[in-house]
Amino acid sequence: MFRKVLVLTALILGLLALEVQAAVINSTWDGGGDGRSWEDLYNWDPDIVPDNTITDTFVVTIDSNRIGIDEIEVGLQQPRTIDQLDCYGEVELQDWSPYWNELIFEEPNGLTNHGGLGIEGRNEFEINGNITNTNGAELYLLNLEINGNLYNHIEAIIEVEHEVFVIDANLENSGTIVSFPASQLWLDKTLHNTGQINLYGGLCGGDKTFDNDSIGLVKGFGEIYSDELFHNKGIIYAFGGALVAIITEGPFLNNGVLGNKPNASLHIKPNLFELPPDVNNQGTIEVNAGGGVTFDCNLNNEPNAVIKLLGGTLAATTITQSDDATFKGQGNITTNNLVIESDGSIQLTGPTKIFGNVQIDPNATLEISDGTTLITGQTVCNGTIHIKGGYLIPQGGLSGDCNIIWEPGTYTNPADFNLDGKVNFGDFAYFAETWLWQTELH
Repeated sequence: MFRKVLVLTALILGLLALEVQAAVINSTWDGGGDGRSWEDLYNWDPDIVPDNTITDTFVVTIDSNRIGIDEIEVGLQQPRTIDQLDCYGEVELQDWSPYWNELIFEEPNGLTNHGGLGIEGRNEFEINGNITNTNGAELYLLNLEINGNLYNHIEAIIEVEHEVFVIDANLENSGTIVSFPASQLWLDKTLHNTGQINLYGGLCGGDKTFDNDSIGLVKGFGEIYSDELFHNKGIIYAFGGALVAIITEGPFLNNGVLGNKPNASLHIKPNLFELPPDVNNQGTIEVNAGGGVTFDCNLNNEPNAVIKLLGGTLAATTITQSDDATFKGQGNITTNNLVIESDGSIQLTGPTKIFGNVQIDPNATLEISDGTTLITGQTVCNGTIHIKGGYLIPQGGLSGDCNIIWEPGTYTNPADFNLDGKVNFGDFAYFAETWLWQTELH
């Protein structure tokens, strides 16, 4: 019995001794070995390869400014675990393993970049922990999986090349994210943007919510994606080409601005394997010349929302204009049905083509001014068509109990035949001369 007590006491004392000896080691890169390998103990101060054990844990600093060189390249040949890593100056963290490799952080601070940091994976490289890109810092990500939250602070830049996956975590962007051609930034959870996302042919999105906040900006060409909820409260612009927003289970909500810059196109489309949900516009849609904004689904322009047709093409399966919503401008409208609900109105100010049917409900108004509006489909009007110095060509036919009002426009008048800005006997003389001249030819 006495011997068992002694053995138990010895075990307890041994464990207590281990706890007493456990220490947090502040490890700093000095490059005193080969100058590149994480595994060379002489590259570290103290001369110990940072890798947590039962007794010791490591807080690591890599700073090119400290040792007076332009850039530090650090190669990781095998999985390592540390508490946290802070990088300053110019640092390149590379995966040197021919197989799977990982760097694990056991503290919430994880990896913090204060300068210019590049993380480059070779095959399957995982960062397990949070990554923070501080104000003004630049972070370059290439072929990487991040199992933790990614934070990009104000005036900080993240550049994405090839494939970067943020697994089971969120992306909080207050700075700038740049997605290069053929790159992919994919998230398992929420992307919350209060900064700027610039796409140059890449993809940005994920399985959960794409939340572009009120001060957020997304622009460029490529793809943005959301599986559950796409909510735009800021600005999304197609620029330099086609920008495609893909939605699956939806919905797609717009409380901000959707639009295209000239000669670019914004396409809102559902996943090919899903039924297309309606898009409810509660903000502004701007459709500029040389391109357009298209919806492979129904578009509902809700009360207090705005559609600005600025010379481009607006397309949707069905477009419904609600009461107290604004829809004005000139350009092209392509739809199966353009529906103006009761007490709603659309103002077309200049040459416009509507490819599809038009339905004007009771007490609704289609206003046409200063140009010709051509409707290729059937026009069913039980409300009002108000023409101000313009023309309507209902090419597909006009039916219904329609109230048609005509009056001179502010800038044009169909009776001003000689185009001198005045309506008088000179116009009558011009008309008579032209009519008589044409009659003599026949």
